[in-house]
Amino acid sequence: MDRVAVVGLSLQETDVVGLERLVRPPPERAEVFARELADELGASELVLLSTCNRVEVVFAREAGHLPGGADRETIASALSLAPQDELRQRMHLHTGRDAVRHLFRVASSLDSVVVGEDQILAQVRSAYQSSERNGLTGRLLGQLFEHAFQVGKQVRTDTDLSRIPVSVVSLGLSEIARHTGGGKHPESASNGAGSPAPARVALIGAGAMAELVVRNAREHGVEVAFVANRSLERARHLAELCGARALTLEELWRLDTPLDGLVAATSAPGYIVDRARLVEFARRTPRGTPLIAVDLAVPRDIEPCDAPSVRVIDLDALREAAAHNRALRSKAAAQAEGIVERKLAGFVDRAAQQALSSALADVRTESESVFERELSQLFVGKLAHLGPDERTAIERWARVAFGRVTHVPIHAIKRMVQDRILFTQPSPAGADESEAGS
Repeated sequence: MDRVAVVGLSLQETDVVGLERLVRPPPERAEVFARELADELGASELVLLSTCNRVEVVFAREAGHLPGGADRETIASALSLAPQDELRQRMHLHTGRDAVRHLFRVASSLDSVVVGEDQILAQVRSAYQSSERNGLTGRLLGQLFEHAFQVGKQVRTDTDLSRIPVSVVSLGLSEIARHTGGGKHPESASNGAGSPAPARVALIGAGAMAELVVRNAREHGVEVAFVANRSLERARHLAELCGARALTLEELWRLDTPLDGLVAATSAPGYIVDRARLVEFARRTPRGTPLIAVDLAVPRDIEPCDAPSVRVIDLDALREAAAHNRALRSKAAAQAEGIVERKLAGFVDRAAQQALSSALADVRTESESVFERELSQLFVGKLAHLGPDERTAIERWARVAFGRVTHVPIHAIKRMVQDRILFTQPSPAGADESEAGS
């Protein structure tokens, strides 16, 4: 385990501009880059994890020196950081137990900018599979990543970490799906699987907030069917991202297609959706549920409406819900950290037992070889005159004595491991990270 390390940089250590200074290989060269980097590190196994929020190299060295500061410099150079670039010192280096904990936390989305985001586990799995195809995974990283996948899955299953939205966009989309009964898997509605089709909405606006709606809608069970904007060109650009139809505002008002909801996110100085239009859209919702109108704008885009067929959700309500959810997610994150620590302890114990078994097998093999060699020489010199019965008695005594003598240190080593003295004590506080695991 002490031969495993993680080196990298994420938005926890720098900003987007800093992360962009790392020159990553294009997708078509990623596997070649990983193999060349493994050769330069002398690593027997290596996985390159590159996302919009992090660049990390997980590697293992079966033989030779333990991972340390020199490896961080090698990886920094491979990512084209200049020798004097201060980002080199910001790059994290985790080894041994700390490396295992870090990977478990990454897979569980506890190290993400948005704790609980649900994309990182798939990204970690994809990175591992790429290295597996490249022949860069084996006994060390294979076991490590398999456990990381299990931990990430358990965190998602046993906690509410990824099920509690905290952004106003996610909350607004979740409200639409919740009130209309929309589902996350539209294909199942057409194949008889029984899951509901996604809620269909029209999006008004084409700015940064509107783009967030488009990029997050499907995972919340919402389909953006139309994008309406004063500028049709900007509406078209955004509509292409989700396969929607671009409209002008005038075309939206004339639209007779049934919709479950509206989402408005413009920079207009006043209301652009009045009460009368809300009631009109509400008359033809496809499920017979009230029209859900989510207003993400300041000042507001949607006029307040008390009609029972319309439910308007504004930014103030969403912010209040977001604050409440952040507290809930904090509790879920604490539960997730507990899962990580329990799984880490189990992984370390198994690794220690495997290392112990291997080491003791080597000790037994070497000791027996030495014993047999010495025993074969015993009756060649001064004891050559002994008869068969005497030789048999001495050999029997020697074997019993050898077994008892070797049992003492082997038993002592086993007890030390069981007491977590050799393998699981944390490094002394303040120890240099480059010496961790040595």
